[in-house]
Amino acid sequence: MRAQPRAPAGAPKVHQEESHQMSTRITRLGLASAAAIAVGVVAAIAPVTAQSPVPQTGAGKTIAVISPDYAAQPAAKEAIDLFMAEAQGRGYTVTLVDTNSDNAAINGEITTAVSQGVSAIVTAFGTPQEFGEGLAAAGEAGVPVFGLDTGGVVEPTLVNVTTDNKYLGEASAQAIVDAIGGGGTVGIIHFDPFEPVHLRAEAARALFAANGINVIEDVQGDPADSTGFAKATVLDWLANHPAGELNAVWAGWDASALGAYQATQEAGRTEVLVTGVDGQDFARAEVAKGGNWIATVRQDWPTIAATLTDIIDAHFAGTDPAEPVVYVPAVLLTADNAQ
Repeated sequence: MRAQPRAPAGAPKVHQEESHQMSTRITRLGLASAAAIAVGVVAAIAPVTAQSPVPQTGAGKTIAVISPDYAAQPAAKEAIDLFMAEAQGRGYTVTLVDTNSDNAAINGEITTAVSQGVSAIVTAFGTPQEFGEGLAAAGEAGVPVFGLDTGGVVEPTLVNVTTDNKYLGEASAQAIVDAIGGGGTVGIIHFDPFEPVHLRAEAARALFAANGINVIEDVQGDPADSTGFAKATVLDWLANHPAGELNAVWAGWDASALGAYQATQEAGRTEVLVTGVDGQDFARAEVAKGGNWIATVRQDWPTIAATLTDIIDAHFAGTDPAEPVVYVPAVLLTADNAQ
């Protein structure tokens, strides 16, 4: 009987987070319409009540969202969609450009956004250490830049709203530790070029080492084909390690965890446990079944989206955050609470 996974104590905050293809441009424009009036009737005499209209703090302003991961990563799509809806609801006009996993192409897209006279730029996901030319253009033009779960804070970016990735790595790894006890073996799927996932993997490795768990496979995943790559990789691992030689697979994000899980199902090796990070709907559904995908860690994308929009509102009102990184808490999901 497996012990229930537990979340580790809060981790210290870390300020540094985390072939040329034609960019795909997706534009969503629109001002929010006037708030709907809700009329409730209780018995026959309930008073008429009206919802407060959402303040149109963004009226007349345009935000350019630029990301390399919108189409490639389910978590990125969810977070960006939520941010765009939140900002549009407050009256901002929002545009989106997806560079199809091409970080270098972000530079040209930032420069284009600056030339178009946007009010603000949001770099969503990706590795901003590769955005230097574009960020310099934004800084020179005085266009404020904000990060949505990017891989760090690079000037002139004012703030990155994200999750404590050390906690994400520790919590997901702790689920494996609690399930298999001291000792045992694990395979890791990481992605060092994206600092948030790099931090998760570092934290997971440290926790495994502290609990006597051997990392016998450690491979860099492929964000362009997260699930397919992970499935093929873990099928190879299972072929090379008979039952009893590999106890678990730790994956740095749910799309890769899904591939690992599919491999265990296809190979009939459901004794091999799987954990992921992000809390995507497909991950929650599998974890809730109580099978060998035992945990994921849910990033609170609605709160991240709302917090970033609040920060942008405050910037235009004359106030910027005191710290360059704002962390939103995450939640460990197991069969007990994943429904």
